Amino acid sequence: MICSSCQKLKATVHQLDVVYTDAGHAQVLAKDFCEVCAQKAGLPVPKAASFPKIISLLSKAFLPMDAATPTTPDAQENLACPDCGWTLRDLHQTNRLGCPKDYEVFADYVGEMLEQLHGYSQHVDWREDSLLDQLSAELNEAIRKENYEAAARLRDRIRALEAEAKPSGE
Repeated sequence: MICSSCQKLKATVHQLDVVYTDAGHAQVLAKDFCEVCAQKAGLPVPKAASFPKIISLLSKAFLPMDAATPTTPDAQENLACPDCGWTLRDLHQTNRLGCPKDYEVFADYVGEMLEQLHGYSQHVDWREDSLLDQLSAELNEAIRKENYEAAARLRDRIRALEAEAKPSGE
């Protein structure tokens, strides 16, 4: 579904308005917005920041409390992220992080683990992938319409975003 405002990006925010006619009949008006147009229109846009907290809470709910954890120095046993509450014990049990801040909090423990598991040692923001998907769709549309100047600009923007997202070692 395409944004009803800009007619370009994928709609992710949906608004339903009930309007009453002069005769008193209710009429439902539906509008679909991309994230950018929804923010311009003053509509609430769900924030991605709550996702790591939800994952953290769900993971902790399903973790066995008696699971064996690697031995760590006493000073590090109480190490926890101030943003999401993820602990060193949680990291060792799940090999997962609770939020982007955990990369800093657990920096001494995650570097090698992340390289082995994901091939990256830095947080890759899902919103960048979403933007790349939207720009790719716009690029394909520009090519389809034979608007090669716009296609070239979009191609260059995609390449710049991809270069920013790559770890510095590549």
